[in-house]
Amino acid sequence: MTEHEDGTGWRSAQMADLRSVIERLIRRRTLLRADPPLPTVLVTGEQAVAAVDRLAEPFETAVPYARVMDGAHESVLDLVSSLAGDEDHTGKAETDRGRLGKPVGGSLLPPPRFPLAQFVLWARARPEGRVPDPHSHTDYQLYKKRLKDWRRGMAGGGGDDVKTSADFLARAATTWVPVGTLAVWWAGGAADLVGVIPWLLGLLVALGGTLAQGTMSIRGSLFTGWFSSEPTLARRRFERLPQYALRLAAAPDDAIEELLVHALMQDLHEAYKKWIIPWPSWGRGQYCLLVLQITDPDGVSARFLRLMEEITKKTGLFAPMLVLAAVPHGVPPAQAAPKPLRDLEEAVAQWRNMARLGVPELRLTVEATAVPAQPQDDPSPPRRRRAMAYWTVMALLVIVPLSLVYAIQLDRNEHCGGLPWVERVEDECVGVVNAERSTPETLFEGDVKELVKKIDQNNAYAIGSGRYISLVLFGEFSIKKTAEDDTRLAAAVSELAAVEEYQRTVTSTPRLHVLIANAGDNFDHGRRAARLIIDMAEQDKRVMGVVGLPRSVAGIGEAIRELHLAKIPMVSSTATADRFGYISNPGLPGQPGEPSPYYFQVGPTNVRQAAFGARFARRTLLKGVSNPTAVIVEDRSQGDVYTLNLADDFEAALTEEKADVQRISYTVQQGGISSAAGKACALAPDVLVYAGRASEFRAFLTAVEGNACGAVKVIAGDDVVKVVTDHGDEIANTKQADVYYLALAHRALWPRSSATSFVSKLQDKGHPTASDDNLILTYDAADVVYRAANAAYQAAGMAGGEGDVQLPSRGDILYRLARTSGNAAWAGSGGVVSFDLTERHTPIDKAIAIMKVEKSEWGYTRLVKRCGRLDTNEPPSKDPLCTGLPNK
Repeated sequence: MTEHEDGTGWRSAQMADLRSVIERLIRRRTLLRADPPLPTVLVTGEQAVAAVDRLAEPFETAVPYARVMDGAHESVLDLVSSLAGDEDHTGKAETDRGRLGKPVGGSLLPPPRFPLAQFVLWARARPEGRVPDPHSHTDYQLYKKRLKDWRRGMAGGGGDDVKTSADFLARAATTWVPVGTLAVWWAGGAADLVGVIPWLLGLLVALGGTLAQGTMSIRGSLFTGWFSSEPTLARRRFERLPQYALRLAAAPDDAIEELLVHALMQDLHEAYKKWIIPWPSWGRGQYCLLVLQITDPDGVSARFLRLMEEITKKTGLFAPMLVLAAVPHGVPPAQAAPKPLRDLEEAVAQWRNMARLGVPELRLTVEATAVPAQPQDDPSPPRRRRAMAYWTVMALLVIVPLSLVYAIQLDRNEHCGGLPWVERVEDECVGVVNAERSTPETLFEGDVKELVKKIDQNNAYAIGSGRYISLVLFGEFSIKKTAEDDTRLAAAVSELAAVEEYQRTVTSTPRLHVLIANAGDNFDHGRRAARLIIDMAEQDKRVMGVVGLPRSVAGIGEAIRELHLAKIPMVSSTATADRFGYISNPGLPGQPGEPSPYYFQVGPTNVRQAAFGARFARRTLLKGVSNPTAVIVEDRSQGDVYTLNLADDFEAALTEEKADVQRISYTVQQGGISSAAGKACALAPDVLVYAGRASEFRAFLTAVEGNACGAVKVIAGDDVVKVVTDHGDEIANTKQADVYYLALAHRALWPRSSATSFVSKLQDKGHPTASDDNLILTYDAADVVYRAANAAYQAAGMAGGEGDVQLPSRGDILYRLARTSGNAAWAGSGGVVSFDLTERHTPIDKAIAIMKVEKSEWGYTRLVKRCGRLDTNEPPSKDPLCTGLPNK
């Protein structure tokens, strides 16, 4: 006989169909769809109990599951305790408690938690079996202590409590770790905090939030606010939790049972609710399953079922739980007894409320006349796809924000705290440090920091005016280490002081907004700084030009080439090398190239300086000497264009003056200045020319004294001006050497009666320790660009332009700079500002002076001879020393 002949195959197929029906009921909808109401399946008939057990059997280990036998519980409280109760914290395990809260093996999710139901059960567990007095202070203190002990037990009672605590802490972490990463992001940007501080703040937020939310969840504080909205025994406003628990302990049994069932349903609702924060409810793919046996229509199980139905009708709350109820003796009534006619109004109100809430008929009655066959399939496994997706999202919520913030923080660190036009190169911040906000205070130190801060304050006024133009100061402001007499830091401070002073005096429209561009120590990152300036200028049409560029070194030469390609006007202050600003042609290697039409300089060139120095040496110092000899001590350090070019120019100029010239070289990196001085003295020259940097000058003079050169004249280039300011008394007291140097600009050049306002401030002891040439010529460089911008701005205003339309372009600036000559020339603080009308925009008849190191009104600097005009009204000099001095 076959399976089909004896009906077994048909019954197996029938069971498979029934199983799929139950499976579809407990399977949760897709993520974006709302959870539907679940029916209460009432199975009647003689085989009801066996049929319900057979229907539920495949899912006992797959979902949160509980089976309740009729008569097994003395009260609804006892029944709910079996479903949702916690452990007995005296240490005795209650295996019959909290069956819906037991872990489901293989589900990958924590089980539902029941803080509300457990609180009601705890409150109802009356000490010593007596009903407490809600108004008794003694009972209040007792319940206050009980609550404290209960909460302490919930947090660390051992067993399942530890797992529950870990679960709630993990839930909190998935929310607060991402929030902590946002704190890292915020602290790394808005607060300009660089380094470990943002991470400490983020860690504090993540740990604090996790511990706070976790503790509130474990203690139940996160959920107990629900009691305030519960209709049966609502918690009063401002009522303390121990007082509320005391009131529950004294409440009638009927009210407590309704509250308890409502709390159970609310706990289940929270376990499946789609929280706005990460919560395991998002990952639950199957609803709970409750199997009830109801043989007594007035028994505990029947009352529990009625309470669930009544609460749903009152509140519209659906428990996310499929109820399979075996009712072999018939369906129990939906309510304990009909309402009396006098309560018709209340009954109608309840019906209308139920209709408003859209509560459907939840009961679904079927009859079991036979027991379904035992299915041959294995028990249904937990559905893990949704849980795996949940944990994937949780992992991403932790990993992705941390990774993103780490990447952002790396980027911020590379951009020195999120500055858009700055990059970190090794330990230096290169680029425009105050383009979008004030310079972070951690970038610079000492006088540089204070002056940059003042410039930023001035910038705030300029921006507040609404009409301003921007000027970039290109310098080295992160000097790593300065040796004694290294004037680079003093030069940088002087340039900042000059620009700050000039910016502060600009009161006309447009105002002046100064951008600080750091090119790194020794201008090693000049090209990168220039490219960042270009990137910024492409987005900011207010940027009119670049000033500074103070030294004739390789880094500045690279920057000039980049700015030339971007057609940004440049005005150098103290870079004096002859062919500085020339742009080489790749097609003509070995050729010097052509001068950039965008490059201007306000300081005299090396060739003018050398010609003047050579004439002074031959015609004044060595006037009566026949066949004079000169030795040039030159610095051949790699990348320094200035020193080699100055030595070449001095050699040519001295040769033209009929002097016998020899050259001795050294390098700063390898030392050798003492040896070079000794070799120079051995040649017994009439004049020593120092064509090196300031940092070696005192060592050079000391070596000259020590080598018994005899009475000798020393002429130094312009770079030594700050060393003379700092050590003039020592230099003036050398016994064998009379020391002279060439000054590009100095406060001593001007008669007090005709000095410009800026020079007058200097002569009145303003900036007493500054490097005068950097200070004065940077002031003039800023002045010449602002004058061009202001003239273009006023011309646009006269033509009817307003607002941004009136702002000049960089082309306007270039046009007016190139025509600053002849009648358009003006008196700057370093002398007349007048550029050559050819593409080589060197200054015409620029003031330059021979200074002697000896006691004078200006410390240890005395003006010996000046060539070049200070004022436009001053006629050209007819002195043979000055006549025909080259400009380029």
